[in-house]
Amino acid sequence: MRLTPVSRAAGLRLARDLPTMAGGLPLLARGATVSERYARALTQHGIRSVWVEDELSAGIAPVELLPEPERADAEASVRRLAEQARGAYAAGRPLPAEALKDVAGVAGELAALVSKAVGAAVVLHDIAPADRWAHRHPVNRTAVGLLLAAALFRHHGWIDSTGARRFDRAGERLALLGVGLLLADVGNVAVPVEVLNRPGPPIDSEWAQIRRHPEVGAALLPPRSTSPRVASVVLDHHERRDGGGYPRGLRAEEIHQFSAIAAVADVFAAATAERPYRPALSAADGVGIVLDGAGRIFDREVVESFRRVVLPHPPGTEVQLADGRVGVVAAVEPGAPSTPLVRLPDGERRVNAGTDLA
Repeated sequence: MRLTPVSRAAGLRLARDLPTMAGGLPLLARGATVSERYARALTQHGIRSVWVEDELSAGIAPVELLPEPERADAEASVRRLAEQARGAYAAGRPLPAEALKDVAGVAGELAALVSKAVGAAVVLHDIAPADRWAHRHPVNRTAVGLLLAAALFRHHGWIDSTGARRFDRAGERLALLGVGLLLADVGNVAVPVEVLNRPGPPIDSEWAQIRRHPEVGAALLPPRSTSPRVASVVLDHHERRDGGGYPRGLRAEEIHQFSAIAAVADVFAAATAERPYRPALSAADGVGIVLDGAGRIFDREVVESFRRVVLPHPPGTEVQLADGRVGVVAAVEPGAPSTPLVRLPDGERRVNAGTDLA
């Protein structure tokens, strides 16, 4: 199977269910043929790409880190969390401790999915339209963050409260990080909906409202039930190594390892998702943004682990060669993300992404 733009899907069979606008039955089910009419309808609903089956992609079986059922379940949990946060914010009180227990359960489930995917060439793409952004983004960010954190902890260890690197209890650290990643945008309840869903980049006055969400989110956390590490992710996931982040303008080692992981995961997940004001960027473009910020905006060690596990051209995705031909990535060798094996109508060949791809 392969992931293709809806504009090229007419006449092909769906390889995976499509998500609906608000959960429930799929908009189209696996096995359905995408007609021209369906293609137009999907585009109108904001769905720009679909998984299809055809002769060119036969036998290619991409591994999704987050299959749609699990992604949708986690999204529903984030939606419930947002409703609880909205009520707590309006009443001027923190979230109930039970809300954090629910989030911890979801984080544990996502961490288990990531653990099963260790060593696999996974696909992170989410085909959901922009109107699902607010509740899908925390889930996608958590998946990316846990995936790169698993690699980071395996190679470099996690950093404890004394600054020491440790390799024990890595599973517990992943689950804790997952809670922070899911909660990171809880402070968005203080941002007007029309600002969050604006069909264009925020204007200056709106940025001031948006930049408040980390502090609002941290204030919503119940102090007796929240780990300091979780609170640091919520408060500091928009901090940058050069001091250009917010809300505190932290620099370099002032940013905890968990928050440094969240910063990378948040940017990649946001760049590669459909937004109200722009289409999703490709995985390759999202990876490029992160790699370009290594050592300056993002922690270099975190970016190194990100590069190990987040592929610019994962199996099942389409690529265009410099000569204009379109192929499908059939496989990617571990440790060699820039030289995928690409299947073309006349056979398979290994390409160099830097020179052979358009």
